Amino acid sequence: MFSLRQILRLSNFHRLLDTAYINIVTTTEGQPARAPKPQHGEILELRTESIAFEGKAVARRDDGYVIFIDGALAGETVRAEIIKAKSKFAQAKLREVVTPSPDRRIPICEHFGTCGGCAIMHVDYQTQLDSKTQQVRELFERIGNIPSPPVLPAIGNSEREYYYRNKMEFSFSDSRWLDEEEIAGGDVADRFALGLHIRGRYDRVLDNRVCHIAHPLVTKILELTRAFAREHNLHTFDPDKMPDGMLRFLVVRNSFHTGEVMINFVTSRYDEDLMISYASMLAKEIPEVTTLVNNINSRRAQVAVGESEILIFGSGTITDHIGNPSYQISANSFFQTNTPQAELLYTIAEQAADLRPDDMLWDLYCGAGTISLFVAPKVKSVLGVEVVETAINDAHENARRNDISNVHFISGDLRTVLLQRDVAAKYGTPTVMIIDPPRSGMHADVVREIIELAPERISYISCNPATQARDIELMSQHYEVIALQPVDMFPQTWHIECVATLRRR
Repeated sequence: MFSLRQILRLSNFHRLLDTAYINIVTTTEGQPARAPKPQHGEILELRTESIAFEGKAVARRDDGYVIFIDGALAGETVRAEIIKAKSKFAQAKLREVVTPSPDRRIPICEHFGTCGGCAIMHVDYQTQLDSKTQQVRELFERIGNIPSPPVLPAIGNSEREYYYRNKMEFSFSDSRWLDEEEIAGGDVADRFALGLHIRGRYDRVLDNRVCHIAHPLVTKILELTRAFAREHNLHTFDPDKMPDGMLRFLVVRNSFHTGEVMINFVTSRYDEDLMISYASMLAKEIPEVTTLVNNINSRRAQVAVGESEILIFGSGTITDHIGNPSYQISANSFFQTNTPQAELLYTIAEQAADLRPDDMLWDLYCGAGTISLFVAPKVKSVLGVEVVETAINDAHENARRNDISNVHFISGDLRTVLLQRDVAAKYGTPTVMIIDPPRSGMHADVVREIIELAPERISYISCNPATQARDIELMSQHYEVIALQPVDMFPQTWHIECVATLRRR
């Protein structure tokens, strides 16, 4: 069904972006002969034209050679340093703004430019939305091969462009990122840090003093946890350099609707006295924290999910709402990180699916069942499929607590579940699907089976329009793209969600 070229394109997301970048590079008659590609470290003065993928500005040398500049905006004259050069284009980082764009603004965060959390806080918010709309349009033109794709303007929330995240994951490190002033001063003995990774480096952590996209309480939690770790002389776990270290991650989750706050302290081992001491400090200093859990991860993998979880105080969960259903959220449950925008996203996805009372709906990559339960009142039945078994357990519990009986959830790899014809026989052949895969998109086998099942309508949600465009191209002979609606779930970053409305041809 798919060509070898199409299947190969499924395997490498970075190759997809390279393809998109290369397609921007055009040669027109009358341009001067192309000079050699620039050298690493070379600094050029350039005039930018537009914004491309990942929020990078596009500039061209006099000979037409294209340079993508991280940190620059469209319509600026800048000095940029080449960090990677290929035969057709180069990547560069901003060194100086000679003539700024009127869309440039002063970031409110002292860590901007170093912290990996926000990349476009220096851009006016409406311009952020316009750029994301253009990003989706170009990706569907160049990767999805759709001329003039039906992209609607990105929907944002200017009233909540800051302090919108309901989950933040911070790393402990004994290799704190040092700025040039600290290095010049020579006082670099203390390298302890608790914060986010710096941009482009996964081996260095910024000691965040503030975060303007997280709940305001997070700043106080960081400050007190940092002081607690210093007071108890705690070190970061490193399987090679510090196998006796303990600290790994600090994860903070909050409920938008109930105000509950959960802390997940991820360590390499359990220390009862230490956790009791930390809990006492929280009770005294931050009574807003309603539950504390300790995930134990002794493995090498740098993930904030443990082999076991110990409840220190509280229920071990928080509760939030998206629409009418309420959801129980545990430390490792997936839940949309921007609660108000999630309700908007799900409403748009529901409208894209054009749900009807007699529909058999399949919710693929259903996670904890948030979308399934949101749309269940509109259809005859819902089948949610998810590979993560703990998420399916959460989905069953969420259905029970909301007293919703027309939903069913099964755990399994979609590549094999969709092949099992008894699934359709048991739960009903889908008339409509809602699909919300991870950033990597769908496997070719899953795409093939969706085409075979032939639902009339598909609502495809994606946090990565590049892989979404790739998948939809594979379905293009069978499904028509009616609309593409970007939704800004992540202000101050270049990430964008997109809902694609698909109809069977």
